[in-house]
Amino acid sequence: MAGFESLSVGDVMVRMLAGTLPMKLQVSDITNQLIICSAWQFDKVTGAEIDEELGWGPPPLMTGSYIDPSQTEPGVQRQQTDPEKSRRSSCRNTLKRENFSI
Repeated sequence: MAGFESLSVGDVMVRMLAGTLPMKLQVSDITNQLIICSAWQFDKVTGAEIDEELGWGPPPLMTGSYIDPSQTEPGVQRQQTDPEKSRRSSCRNTLKRENFSI
């Protein structure tokens, strides 16, 4: 089976809960060891969901869900924004709304 080597941020993965309930999740980040889909973390090698509170993880731990690389759909990568530029834009919009001149 092909792995997660070609996975990119923005791709859509299918999380299989208990191996039977599919749930589409968009990849929000990828590290050396993890695939992150918003609040969910998955092992990059096995696809096993990692949840420390439940004791889930890759072998030798057990897991209640996994992602399957064969069910990946290419997605649109979100453009990263400059936080400082976003803050300035937000302040500018607030000033306009309050009828202040800028």
